Amino acid sequence: MPINGLFGNKSNNRRLNSSITFSNREGGSYACIRIALLGMIGFTSTSIMVQAQEALTGQNATSQVIQSDPAALPLESSAALLAPLTHAVTATELLVLVLFSAILLFAIGAGAAFISERRRNRDNLRAAHEAITTIQSRLDQSESLLNALDQLMIIWNGAQRDPDFRGNLGSNAHLFPQGMSILAFGNWLHPECAQDVEFAIEQLRMTGQRFILTVESLDNALVEISGRTSGARAIVQLRMLDGAEYDRARLDHEAARQASELARLKHLLDALPMPIWSRDEDGHLSWMNDAYLKAIEADNLDQALRNQTELLDQRGREAVQHAHGDGSNLDSITHRMPVIVAGKRQIFEVTDVTAHTGTVGIAIDVSQVEATEKALERTQAFHTSTMDQLTTPVAIFDSNQNLHYYNAAYSQQFKLDPVFLDGNPSESAVLDRMRVNRSLPEQADFHGWKLDFLSSYRNVDPTEHWWHLPDGQSLRVVATPNPDGGVTYLFDNVTEQLELEKRYNSLIRIQQETLDHLNDGVVVFGSGGRLRVSNPAFAKAWNFPTDRLEETPHIAAVLEWCRHKCNDEAAWNELKRSIVGLEDKRMSVQGQLECNDGTFLDYASIPLPDGATMVTFVDVTDSVTAERNLQERNEALLAADQLKNTFVQHVSYELRSPLNSISGFTELLQGEAFGTLNEKQREYVDHIMTSSSSLRAIVNDILDLATIDAGIMQLELEQIDPVESIRAAAEGLQDRLAEKDIHLDISVAENMGQFVGDEKRVRQVLFNLISNAIAVSEDHGEISVHADRLSDSITFAIRDHGCGIPEDYKDTVFDRFESRNTAGNRRGVGLGLSIVKSFVELHGGSIQVDSREGGGTIVSCSFPIDPQLTRVDETAAAE
Repeated sequence: MPINGLFGNKSNNRRLNSSITFSNREGGSYACIRIALLGMIGFTSTSIMVQAQEALTGQNATSQVIQSDPAALPLESSAALLAPLTHAVTATELLVLVLFSAILLFAIGAGAAFISERRRNRDNLRAAHEAITTIQSRLDQSESLLNALDQLMIIWNGAQRDPDFRGNLGSNAHLFPQGMSILAFGNWLHPECAQDVEFAIEQLRMTGQRFILTVESLDNALVEISGRTSGARAIVQLRMLDGAEYDRARLDHEAARQASELARLKHLLDALPMPIWSRDEDGHLSWMNDAYLKAIEADNLDQALRNQTELLDQRGREAVQHAHGDGSNLDSITHRMPVIVAGKRQIFEVTDVTAHTGTVGIAIDVSQVEATEKALERTQAFHTSTMDQLTTPVAIFDSNQNLHYYNAAYSQQFKLDPVFLDGNPSESAVLDRMRVNRSLPEQADFHGWKLDFLSSYRNVDPTEHWWHLPDGQSLRVVATPNPDGGVTYLFDNVTEQLELEKRYNSLIRIQQETLDHLNDGVVVFGSGGRLRVSNPAFAKAWNFPTDRLEETPHIAAVLEWCRHKCNDEAAWNELKRSIVGLEDKRMSVQGQLECNDGTFLDYASIPLPDGATMVTFVDVTDSVTAERNLQERNEALLAADQLKNTFVQHVSYELRSPLNSISGFTELLQGEAFGTLNEKQREYVDHIMTSSSSLRAIVNDILDLATIDAGIMQLELEQIDPVESIRAAAEGLQDRLAEKDIHLDISVAENMGQFVGDEKRVRQVLFNLISNAIAVSEDHGEISVHADRLSDSITFAIRDHGCGIPEDYKDTVFDRFESRNTAGNRRGVGLGLSIVKSFVELHGGSIQVDSREGGGTIVSCSFPIDPQLTRVDETAAAE
């Protein structure tokens, strides 16, 4: 055991000697105390004896003996001497005597113990001196041995901060820092070694964990550093290795480094998502990473190696072996092949590398890459096909200035042979060929122009050129540098665009001139509400200074200026909302403004497609004045017409009563109730009766028209037989037909059936039409009535062979009180056709007149089969 394990250093030896000296001094003190105690005991016993001597007569000789030398008196003699006294002393004296005996016995025992302790201390002191001599000898021997081994001891005593250093590194001391600097391991050891040493020392001092490390200094020297504890001390030993130890340590260090590198490499390979495997010289699997195990669905590495589970199928392994053995002597081969991974077929790129004693393989999943490549090929083919369909020429040159791609428009635009372009010519050759074809701008210095044009390969940003070709075309050429060093050219034919721009500018000038010469005020506001265009008529209409409108004011300011002439707040708000409102659907706004000066302006806001709004102001003062005059005149005419209708109604009602009286009395006379009439009287009575009937019919027609005008005419709808209606109307006209000897021809379709209507009004319509035909027909003429049934209506057509209707009368044939004299006939009242038209339209039907002068007339009227259904259909269609 090293001497340092027993005694740390010479200071410890000095502390040991001090301890021994202190023990000797302590023993002397104890001896003095014991002597003093014995003196006190002797003094006390002497006092007691003197008292006993005074109390006991005859004992003076004995007390003198005791007083002179009490310690030399034997115990038995003392007892013998004290025995006679027991009879002479009192109880108090007996107690003092017992106490004295006890003290005497204690003093005797203490003296004997002191003598024994002193003898033992003297023996211990002698043994201590001998141990110190031995320890000092061993310490010197250990220090000599420590200095002879070329090692350095670093000792921490407990929680001591600064350690003690023992020994030295001999001839290698110059390779290490001196003193406390040696603890800065990072200054003379490699970083990873310094970290390991510092961590080991920290664990040693905190937990007492031993260690031994072989580390490499920055000078490539190997140092063995070991640590251990001894009691409360932590000891670190540094020793330089050389010779066989150096070689062995170097090999161990390199092996550890290689093992660490291999562990890190294996950790990295296990972290990779690509399956990786290794084979020995016999072709058997010797190792595989976690991705490989996951791909083959193996639980662990040992199971996979034991079963020799393969990732590649038989065909894939044979392809790899064939590639290695085909004589090409390739150390690395790469194949794409399908692989089943976790039950799913995927495409992997397998790389197999030949090692010294086997092979190493890696499989990279390229399923997405292959799908992306195919998609890229399809995209490129699609882009090529698309660009061939473009009318814009496109050409791509590579970094060597050779043509890489062109589309059909490029070949056609510059009249270049596709065979020439497919040979990947240089751009210089292409420009020369284009110059020959007169597809380039005419240049005085073509060589300099070409060098300047080819400078696009050295540019970073796109450049733009304008080519004006000899054939009148204008091309905008954009040269865009490619990341790989080439250039992409786009040739945009802007001939039509420039022409359109020229036309547009010309049109803008024409429009501006037109607006400036318009009498109507026109102003255009942009989508933000600011004025963009205005003409002088607008400024004149509102008395605006010209400089105000040149500042592009906002609509709010313009309307504020307009309020001094017209303060129509509702109109201005509506106009402002139509210009700057946020409605989803912009609608035009129209209105009229009455200004303070008596003028009238029609305004209209029209939304424009670009978000702007055009507002027009038209001075309609004259039109409004004329309109008001016409309106007043029309109101006067309406009032007169109403007065006429009212007069006619009153007259009709007033005529009915006397007419009834005349008819009644005439019937009495005709019936010869008051006497017989002669022929002349009977003829007059018949004329009175006929005139009364005609007058009654006229009055009824006037009343019907008045009822229709008032909107209170109600139809009594029922099922009507059209044949019966024609027969009833014809029977009422038999006298007139017979009077003029007119033949009435009635033809009815077989499938007439019935229809819904007011039977009385239908008969009245047919009666008036036939009566009107009789009125315009010549004697011995013919009138035809034809009835037909269509899918949704009943049609009646009445035809006569009279003089027809003149052209100037056709437009007023249905007007009231409009009638014309016919040849040989009296002019009628002019209410028949008007009533017919009113009744037909009241049923929901229509009436038409087809006539030519001298060729007769055909009046056709149609009645719906069911007027109610017709009204429902018309309402649905309107909705």
